[in-house]
Amino acid sequence: MQTIKQWSKNRNIVHELIRRNVKTQYRNSILGVFWSVLNPLLNMIVMWVIFSQFFGQDDPLYPIYLLTGNILFQFLRSSTMSSLTSIVNNRGLITKVKIDNYLFPLSSTLSALVNFAFSFISLLIIMLCMQVFGGHSLFGYQMLGIILLLPAFLLFQYGISLFLSAIYVFCRDIKHLYTVFLTLWTYITPVFYKINRIDSNSIAYKILKLNPMYYFLTYFRDSVYNMCYLGGGMASWKMLGLLYLLGLISIAIGYLIYLPLKKKFVNYI
Repeated sequence: MQTIKQWSKNRNIVHELIRRNVKTQYRNSILGVFWSVLNPLLNMIVMWVIFSQFFGQDDPLYPIYLLTGNILFQFLRSSTMSSLTSIVNNRGLITKVKIDNYLFPLSSTLSALVNFAFSFISLLIIMLCMQVFGGHSLFGYQMLGIILLLPAFLLFQYGISLFLSAIYVFCRDIKHLYTVFLTLWTYITPVFYKINRIDSNSIAYKILKLNPMYYFLTYFRDSVYNMCYLGGGMASWKMLGLLYLLGLISIAIGYLIYLPLKKKFVNYI
């Protein structure tokens, strides 16, 4: 019974934290939520103009390829960057109210999911335009694969968020280092380029295959972009199993680092 009460209390806390995070993000913003839809579209247009001649030749669906990569990686970036400082930024609550610290990175991760949902609208708009004006058949039941993907991706992000938020309490420089790492991570993830343009025997190809985001992005695209070329059918169940394994590994590592450090948080925040 105590466990059920605690779960209900934590659920309400997370809900309120998410509401606060979303309100804070759009406070004093003229465009508000509309910017979360417009921003991915503008970024896609800029990247399409710059990269289409180099990476999207002979691909009429290259805008969708770009947008799928951009919104999924932005989901990761937004989630982990906001989670990184979440415990320190809530020092007032931690020192005055008895609250589980892990709820702060969790609420930041789920807040990023809200933004991803708005960004996904921009993808649907582009898909609709290309279906109506380009004659492509883009909508199908394969898109249900996205629903199966999200829990695994949230687990993966939350594991990273636990690790980053715990380390940031003791070392504030991790924020600058992680920003640089995110830039590197962007370039070793096929956000705007295609893996078939890389020599399969090269070191770059082997590094790409070690990148977890490659597999998340591949499944996401298999559910949206690649279904036009897969001849129907859901994305690989084997790939989905790998994604959940990556999510569980990330959670395990995150908690292994977070748990021994959390007792010392009060002395450093």
